[in-house]
Amino acid sequence: MDILFLDAPYSGKVELCQETLDYITKFKKVALYASVQFVGKLERVEEQLNEIGVEFVISKADRASVKSQLLGCDNYHESLNLKEEFEAYLYIGDGKFHPLALVYGQKDDKGMKEIIRNDPLQEKMFLMGVDEIKTILKKYKGSLVKFLSSNTIGVIVTIKPGQEQFKPALALENKFPGKKFHYFIDNNVSFGQLENFNFIETWINTTCPRVGFDDQEKFRKGVINLNDAFLAAEILANDSLLNKS
Repeated sequence: MDILFLDAPYSGKVELCQETLDYITKFKKVALYASVQFVGKLERVEEQLNEIGVEFVISKADRASVKSQLLGCDNYHESLNLKEEFEAYLYIGDGKFHPLALVYGQKDDKGMKEIIRNDPLQEKMFLMGVDEIKTILKKYKGSLVKFLSSNTIGVIVTIKPGQEQFKPALALENKFPGKKFHYFIDNNVSFGQLENFNFIETWINTTCPRVGFDDQEKFRKGVINLNDAFLAAEILANDSLLNKS
């Protein structure tokens, strides 16, 4: 079956509201991002930033189609491919899912940069930071601890194109030879079905990384993401926001 994916761009006006314009002047340089619906209409936003003397940097993130596009599932800072220094993030779009990726991406940094969300639909400004995810990070830290002490691990693998990570997951067996890994492969993650496998002590998510964070409550035995599993001990030992939350 052939599948065609089409962008659905926003047809309305996209610009910074007055509240954002007044607030953002406290910064000299910001990193500018938007969701796919708004990324093609950032010309006016760039003009406004130039008019008030605020510089901006952009980048083409991993797996993004164009520069300044932000994918909600890319919650690792290095995925943004930013090469320049800046003081804050400016996100253009509605909802929290995409800009929360910028919060998660800083969870191991010693100094978190503020995220300014300008909603073109509501014409309002919202500020986002680590307080948005403190409860989730506490649960995630507990899942990391449990993973290191567990012997029987369930690895969740999806067959969705772009998310399938079965071969990279096999490297877990070399990294942790004392643990037994069981692989569960499906198209979608069925949280209810996971309860049928009582012998699993904790789970590793290899699908969208946001499942490992946003869906902590749905995993009674805890879940961590694949990349973090390889560095679990280092993450816990690091003096980071993950430990301070």
